[in-house]
Amino acid sequence: MNDDSAVLLHVAGARRWQTKRADEISLVMPDSSPSPLQRSRQSAKPMAGTTHRPSKPSPPPHAPKRLAPSRAPLASLALLLLAAAGILLYSQSQTTPPSSQIDVRSSESPALSSPTVESIDGARAIWELPAAPARAVLFVAHGCRCRPENFWPPSQSCPGCVGLPEDVAITARALRRRFAVLAVASNEECWSLEQEVGATKRAIQSWTAKNGLGERPVFALGASSGGYFVSRLATEMNLAAVVIMISEGAFGPAGAPAGYPPAMFLHMPKDHRRAASVERNMKMLRGNGVEVKEVRSVELPLTPTLLSDRIPGLDHGLSERILKMFSEEGFVDDRGYMRKDGRATPWKDAVVKRGFWEEVSRWAEHIQEELNLAYGYHEMTSLQADEMFDWIEEHLT
Repeated sequence: MNDDSAVLLHVAGARRWQTKRADEISLVMPDSSPSPLQRSRQSAKPMAGTTHRPSKPSPPPHAPKRLAPSRAPLASLALLLLAAAGILLYSQSQTTPPSSQIDVRSSESPALSSPTVESIDGARAIWELPAAPARAVLFVAHGCRCRPENFWPPSQSCPGCVGLPEDVAITARALRRRFAVLAVASNEECWSLEQEVGATKRAIQSWTAKNGLGERPVFALGASSGGYFVSRLATEMNLAAVVIMISEGAFGPAGAPAGYPPAMFLHMPKDHRRAASVERNMKMLRGNGVEVKEVRSVELPLTPTLLSDRIPGLDHGLSERILKMFSEEGFVDDRGYMRKDGRATPWKDAVVKRGFWEEVSRWAEHIQEELNLAYGYHEMTSLQADEMFDWIEEHLT
């Protein structure tokens, strides 16, 4: 029904009833509260990376109003006002809800609900295709003592998935930008630069062919040990571009061979030794005619809602209690910055001592990743994910 038709119907009704007495008319605004936040997949972490859970909206500014009882001469006016209110409510229902009611986390990190877990040429792999036809393939290589399960949250199709926030946010953004995502497990705790390069190349080629992606460009992203690995993988297979995260890459004395793909170094300059190595390898690559992009990820302070903002499902109240404990234990300075790397901070013992480990335990790995990220020394990061994917998309052919 359009607005003109609604007006005509309401006016006609008013004329039919204008001789009747209107005892009382109440205009009550509908409940505008959003539905409860649902945990996806994903965030999808997500991710440029920071996502926010919407706060509870304020009460509607218009409280329920009552019109005073009126005699027949006023009934028509009252009913016309009711008709106008109905039209206004109808039109409001067709518009986008206020930003305070939008689930920002779900819009940033769409649900990852259908990953496939399988063995590809003997290697454990997890992969997912985007909802729309894929434009390209993103191969992701985990770091030491990590696993493909970090890149997807637990689901019916992947009950063993962990879903670490930074990893999941990268997967979510890749899928939203129509990249098919493939993660393969290393044979040991860390990647072997000699034995696994050839096997992984064959696994990627086998998987892309099986899923009709053989003609799509392939990009590779690796963090830490995975960064060394993808830098070496780029010398053995045709990659459209490579992202080397918190790693200087492994090139050997001969440097990069001819035809090496464009390379992004996404690193944390607080790690001075690695930052110097990154600078040296970027200079070498540029000298060999390779396109190079540098992105730096720096430390950030712990705020009361940092953990709940970045970890889907973690409660705001729990996030605030953890930060309060960090402050009282001296784990952060006066500005909220971590005094030590998250791995070197005895925060778990402090939580146990204060008696709320049961609430925290299910989030321990997720919190650990965010503490490492906040310290800004060596951790998977999605803070610059949009900048990274913008650069990757420049190399789509």
